[in-house]
Amino acid sequence: MTKEEQNALLYSLSQTILYADKLLDEVAENGGHSEKEVIIFALFRQLIEQVDGIFIGADQNNLEVIRASVRNAFETNLAIEYIFQDPAQLIDRALSYEVGSINQDIDWFQMAIDEKTLDPEVTEATLISKQALLQAQLITTSLTHITNEWNRVKATLRRGSPKWYSLFGGPTTIFALAKYLNMEDEYKTIYAGLSATAHGTTALTNAALEDATGRVLLSPLRDADKTKEETPIRLGRAFLLGMISKLIRNYHTQKEAEFGVFLDEHIKPTAS
Repeated sequence: MTKEEQNALLYSLSQTILYADKLLDEVAENGGHSEKEVIIFALFRQLIEQVDGIFIGADQNNLEVIRASVRNAFETNLAIEYIFQDPAQLIDRALSYEVGSINQDIDWFQMAIDEKTLDPEVTEATLISKQALLQAQLITTSLTHITNEWNRVKATLRRGSPKWYSLFGGPTTIFALAKYLNMEDEYKTIYAGLSATAHGTTALTNAALEDATGRVLLSPLRDADKTKEETPIRLGRAFLLGMISKLIRNYHTQKEAEFGVFLDEHIKPTAS
């Protein structure tokens, strides 16, 4: 990919990010939403942020930022695709994500209490109080049946907590989730392939000892030669275009014509 082609693709990604962000704000402010939309819109917002990381990494020629952002965006995209995959289960799947998030926060508070890893200004009583508020959320009318399913699945596990998407007979691992959504190949190349970057075990790929002098040679922080690959940019844009389509189809159908114009102006010129 030439520099001119990369610049055009980056500009297209930037415009897609801006369009998605503006559309999400507009839809959210329209009102009339329920609890499930809070979860869905939060996931949409997270995806936009992660794809923005791809843009920043590519714009600044930082390969590690690109890799981490692509992996994170892929996982969020899986969550969105799973929630929308079956309209009949959309509410339960969205609420399962919320219950998973609440239980994770409860566990974090408990770990801080047990290990006494508290900042001086945070008291144990404060954490216990926050934990109690979260536990109360789990037994509200809308979440009780999800919480019961969570507890049922957890009781079958030898250790740990259920994945939110494993409730109600769902996939039990992220690989199984990707396979369920017909994204097994993408999982292998995007998620599993970039796991070393996410877990911080790639540091030595950027440093080497020059035996003759004993100098340590470090790779450039920003290296245009390493970030010429267009696939992450196209992936990020594809994730957002799918999200935009879901927003318009489910919450803002009057934007269909405007979105068509956007595609003609900013996507089709760089689609090949």
